[in-house]
Amino acid sequence: MMKRGILVFNHIDHEWRVWIGQSSYWIDQGYHFEIQINNQYLRAYLEKDLDWFVTLNNDVIFVLHNQEIYKIRLKIQDYIRVDAPF
Repeated sequence: MMKRGILVFNHIDHEWRVWIGQSSYWIDQGYHFEIQINNQYLRAYLEKDLDWFVTLNNDVIFVLHNQEIYKIRLKIQDYIRVDAPF
């Protein structure tokens, strides 16, 4: 089941987080989701080199800006809540 949320940069940990409602989820390199661009959702893979970026539709590279908030959709069962016990 796809859920809508946002992708936000955590400036303390220097990592991205997914927020769905009031819950925060881990996201790291290699995770896949859909990102909204121009009112259209595109398949994206999170990656990091010198900057964090996503590869869209296995073709286009898009650099993420840590001051921006991105609308996304994802399969929530593939993600772990930040406050979940390990």
